Amino acid sequence: QASPADVAWKALKHAAETPPPPLKQLPDRMYTQQEIRDYYARTANRAGAVADQAKAFSARFPHDPQAAKAQEIYFNMLHAAVALSSTTKIAELEAATAERLKDIKLDDNARFQLALRLLHSAVSGRQYESDDAMRAELEKRARRLAKDFPAHTDGEKFLLNLAVAAEPTKSESLAREVLARSSDAEIKAECQGLINRSEATDKLLSLTLPLKDGKTLDLASLRGKVVLLLFWDSSARCSSKAVWGVNELYKTHHASGLEVGGWNFDSNQSKAADTLADVHPEWPQYYDA
Repeated sequence: QASPADVAWKALKHAAETPPPPLKQLPDRMYTQQEIRDYYARTANRAGAVADQAKAFSARFPHDPQAAKAQEIYFNMLHAAVALSSTTKIAELEAATAERLKDIKLDDNARFQLALRLLHSAVSGRQYESDDAMRAELEKRARRLAKDFPAHTDGEKFLLNLAVAAEPTKSESLAREVLARSSDAEIKAECQGLINRSEATDKLLSLTLPLKDGKTLDLASLRGKVVLLLFWDSSARCSSKAVWGVNELYKTHHASGLEVGGWNFDSNQSKAADTLADVHPEWPQYYDA
């Protein structure tokens, strides 16, 4: 006859290995966003219930040969619950992670991977709430990761990615924060670029470009008009389509005040010339080879 521990282990193993029911395709319509959120909430609750089951097994049978495996199931199911939107398991997952980080046998990389996994699960779970909630969670946890593991650049890179997508004021703030803490030359250079971009926002751009025909393109002379600068080179797969599309836009809206300036970076100007010969753009072109 099976022992109580064997029965409990069999039930736990079955629960952990049984996948949640999939979200089946509806015959007549798409799922609403609320229905999708509800599905992931149910799936998160299910994972949380399996975590509770594993925790109970470990507490009831601490000396059982399967106790260590039950602890892994507990930890993995906590991660699954949080990543699938559970907010009730976040504190428990943080506590379980903190407990593992106390292990003196772990090297720096193993400790970092534990912290990084916590970040990924926590941020993933907030996507079902909103993009803003997910970004806020990433910012908070990336900042903590960068502080706790200064030898790793992942936290700084997460913050830098947020800065790239943020509005100018927020972008500059994050870039300055990363710049002050980072010792990575590439990261520092990207931070400075974002700071320069933010400082230039809403300011007049002073730019005078010499053109092939001896004339110049002076942006100051075009104030009051809509100006589109096209930066391109022939190595880009869609460059010819971009040049053609901008030329069509120019022909349609030039009479209404649209001005276009092209800025080409081909090292071999004959390639650029071939593209321009096919399109015959009616706007000035500058070469920066």
